[in-house]
Amino acid sequence: MHHELSIAERVKIFLENNFDKNQLKDIKRIDIGIGKLVMADKENIREAFDMIKKETVFNEVEINFITDELRYECKECGEKFSSADYELHCPKCGGNLKVLTGEEIYIKNVERSPNSK
Repeated sequence: MHHELSIAERVKIFLENNFDKNQLKDIKRIDIGIGKLVMADKENIREAFDMIKKETVFNEVEINFITDELRYECKECGEKFSSADYELHCPKCGGNLKVLTGEEIYIKNVERSPNSK
């Protein structure tokens, strides 16, 4: 859970660095994009964040995870494509693939209450 705690701490730091105290109070939900290849447990991240946020002004914030599709590029023909599955070969030419995206964790969206300024 050490890795997940580190991710939760980074979310907290992101919020504190990008929003002032009044804005933080208005945040309702954070959408976190997480690549399919990320080796982190989403529920452990959620639990770690719930623990961290208790002593903050944004203690009501919920985390929502959005799993991104994998993006590949063929090393042979240059074909780029997305897939929800783990691919080993290019669908166009059968060549070897390079993973372009799927190993990231990032803040996709921060939702604030409709009445916030």
